[in-house]
Amino acid sequence: MSVIIGSVTTVLVDGVSDGYQSVNWNINRQPTRLWELGSWTPWKTQIVTTVTVSITTYAGTLPAVELPEVTSCADSAAKKGILINAAACATSAAVRVEHTGMYLTSYSYSKGDPTGFATESWSFQKWIDPGVLGSEFISVGPPTLVLRGQTEGSRSGNIGNGTTDLGVTFISPESDHVITGEQGSVSAGFPGLGNADTVTLGLVSSVGGGKLEDSGATGQSSATIPHTPLYLG
Repeated sequence: MSVIIGSVTTVLVDGVSDGYQSVNWNINRQPTRLWELGSWTPWKTQIVTTVTVSITTYAGTLPAVELPEVTSCADSAAKKGILINAAACATSAAVRVEHTGMYLTSYSYSKGDPTGFATESWSFQKWIDPGVLGSEFISVGPPTLVLRGQTEGSRSGNIGNGTTDLGVTFISPESDHVITGEQGSVSAGFPGLGNADTVTLGLVSSVGGGKLEDSGATGQSSATIPHTPLYLG
């Protein structure tokens, strides 16, 4: 285990080096055991490895990511290069995570305090070579390409212009696909304040670029960007 010092840990996303609040990363090796009759141990073990990174930034740190219509079987362009230099207490335990072409899988924007500031959360994933050796293992390498599907998202609140300032922009014309709902909450007490909002849901054309500060306003948004790995022989 390494103890990481945040004040000297650096993050770089496509050349942007400032405005990061927190970062989480995970290298996940997923084993599939091939069991056989008459044995307590698997015949072989198939390994698929993914890297995931989640980053929380102050709103507006990273530029908006466009999600244009997919018209061909092509690799998704919704990706970024990420470099994390994590400063550990022991120099021998330094941690460096560096991957180009990490696919954006989800985005959210949040400003819950009318007098506070907003944050954006970004999640990325990439399939990599498992890096395991031995005849007991079957390694599944990176896919030929990763196809991006249609993005669904939602937004609510009264920040700025109520559209791009909330970090999720819908495909135009919105009248073709946008629907609305409602949400609210309140608790007992004095004055027992709560809130009620209209929630707008639709198909998304871009994420990011939310407004950092808007005095007296609150809002939130989120979007899930589906990515499917394709293995073409």
